[in-house]
Amino acid sequence: MIPFIAKAEQLEQKIKEWETLAGSNMVLDHLIAYSGHKVYAITISDFTVPRTKKKALYISQPHAHEPGTTAGMVDVIEQLLTGKDLLGNPCQFDREKVLANTIITFNPDGNPFGRANSPELYYDGTKYTPKQFQCLIFGEDPDNPGERWKRVDLWDRRDENAPNPIGIVYEPIDEFRYVEPNRSQLSSYFKLFYQMDDQYQYEYWLDLHQMMFLGQGEQDSGSTCQIFMPLPDLVVSPHGDENLAWAAEITQDWLDNGFAAKAPISTPYTDIQAEYFRRNFREIHKRMSRISTEVITNRAQYPVEIQVKAQSSAIETTLKRLLAKNVEA
Repeated sequence: MIPFIAKAEQLEQKIKEWETLAGSNMVLDHLIAYSGHKVYAITISDFTVPRTKKKALYISQPHAHEPGTTAGMVDVIEQLLTGKDLLGNPCQFDREKVLANTIITFNPDGNPFGRANSPELYYDGTKYTPKQFQCLIFGEDPDNPGERWKRVDLWDRRDENAPNPIGIVYEPIDEFRYVEPNRSQLSSYFKLFYQMDDQYQYEYWLDLHQMMFLGQGEQDSGSTCQIFMPLPDLVVSPHGDENLAWAAEITQDWLDNGFAAKAPISTPYTDIQAEYFRRNFREIHKRMSRISTEVITNRAQYPVEIQVKAQSSAIETTLKRLLAKNVEA
């Protein structure tokens, strides 16, 4: 089994290893969350090549209950810095050319507070039913035992009959308030992005996520992964065409590797959840291409190796795409 690195202490140890191996090819930044956790940005490139000759890519994950995203990023970082994946297999892309032609920043754990409070290293469907998993994510509703609590961008414990324990999706931003990271710019996830974007002016953002792919009645939908693109009203030319071509390339790679990938779609959220995305990403989508992966989680039919490989494959395909586009330019 591929090493599954997702907890903060594992990541800290891996970063120490990378610092001894990377030489000048890695720059480490971080911010300190209200909880005291470090939220890392790991930037990798051949920094002797000027920024003007490169494509800049940001790769992130906001959710504590989606650890396969972190594990997939770690595997690709290992390839970029050592030429081999975590199992010792050869790099899946032209490492030297990628380093020379791209700048890649990884935020492998956007909510280390939530991840620290996650009771499991990974979720493979052997311990939690879908409903139990939802209660773990959002907390169990005190007024409706056995049901998940509401999903909001920002809430204040002084105003709410909040779950105990609080769902691991949320990050504290002060003594009383909590946010879901990719739905509020008060989160460490957004603050770190803007901190790093000031330095590198990203042209692409790949956001990594996981979901259960359940059909009606919590039945298996038969899918393992899919790309979500921005809401149509947020897309600005030429990024819409680029998002679609990028999503199609990842989807084809998933299919070629035996994953049951669904066709890319626009982000399917509606009502207030859609408004959260409009509020927080409208300006970002005006100037860059941005898509999100969704890879299966918490399903006994799909072991964690699938979760990790599908995420690392999406990143590898993205690196190959940016390399090709830079060479063409």
